[in-house]
Amino acid sequence: MSSTSTNKYDINFDAESYLAGAGHEFVPATAALDGDWVCEHLGVPFDKYYRSFDVQQEAVARAREEVVGALGIDIVHDKCYDHGVILNASLFGGEVRYHATSTPVLTPVVEEPASVSGLARRIDAISDEGLLHEGKLHPEYWEAARLVEQRTGKRPRAPASEGIKGVATLCGQLCGITSFLMWLVTDPHEMAELTALVARTMKRYIRASRAFDGAESADGLAFASDLTGLMSPDTYAEFCAPHDRDLYETFAPNGERYYHADSNLRNHVQILADIGVTTVNIGPMISVSHILSIAPGMHIDGQVPPTQVLWRGSTDLVVDAVRCDLKEIEAAGADLSQLRVCTAGSINPGTPIENIRAMFWAAQTFGRFDGEVDAELNAVPIEFERAHVVNQVS
Repeated sequence: MSSTSTNKYDINFDAESYLAGAGHEFVPATAALDGDWVCEHLGVPFDKYYRSFDVQQEAVARAREEVVGALGIDIVHDKCYDHGVILNASLFGGEVRYHATSTPVLTPVVEEPASVSGLARRIDAISDEGLLHEGKLHPEYWEAARLVEQRTGKRPRAPASEGIKGVATLCGQLCGITSFLMWLVTDPHEMAELTALVARTMKRYIRASRAFDGAESADGLAFASDLTGLMSPDTYAEFCAPHDRDLYETFAPNGERYYHADSNLRNHVQILADIGVTTVNIGPMISVSHILSIAPGMHIDGQVPPTQVLWRGSTDLVVDAVRCDLKEIEAAGADLSQLRVCTAGSINPGTPIENIRAMFWAAQTFGRFDGEVDAELNAVPIEFERAHVVNQVS
């Protein structure tokens, strides 16, 4: 119990014992601190970080040292060159726009629906291997990979072997989100042509990446597709789901099919199950209970709200959110191994390490596979109600 009058829980986290038991003694937790978190934590302007490989390497090294010192676990990203969320889409062209306080974005490549056919002719003419070098960012990526190999001996990896942005998100990046959503209604033929182009290009891009890595036989694929939450399930089913399914069937015939979205996919769980998704990491408004009520065998990365709980909440609230998810797993009759504790979406810049520590501690303390949770701790009331804590519009 707590050693103070203000905290319910005494967070006494030992990283060594956590690492020794995670995944077989208790439910594991995971967290990934990306470039946005690093920039906010160190006060590095985003544009300097994303424009300069050397600035980025120095910032990541500093952040890693601090995080490992404070937490005992390395959760800072280990990308060759962090380009934010636009590397995949950049192969289609488009100027990169940098900002001092936010992640870089692409200038839309599709300025009007009629331009999709010309874009398709240009992209289809590029070889599979050539896709890995298209646009402004891929040459930067490979130059960074060369430098990393020189400095560390670490062999470079291609950018899309394990996962890509989903078809919906890529189309939003190519058109601009508002334009894409509008054109799905006003110009459905051209948007169907665009989603098909993006899908077949990603198939070639992933295949080339795996060939470079010698991973042609790899079985598993992850999508990150926040934009799906801005589409109705019917619209997603018509324009994007068939392509996402095809990519899964091609590159993850029997392995993990992972789907991430920061947006609220409460109404999309059924269609994700229909296309064969095996693991979800989706919006914080969605409860573990809701996911399992529709897809009882689904594996869940979540469902700790990243903003209202992990960033802005107290350590007590973090622990209660984890406990709530664990209890919902049990109430659904699911196996605890179907849950990996983490945020339902990306970790916000500014999120304190002490809250991340509390999340790991809660998984280790309350998520025991043998069920042997300290009785006094187990008796502490849970003060977390998702609908009251999370203010997110569907």
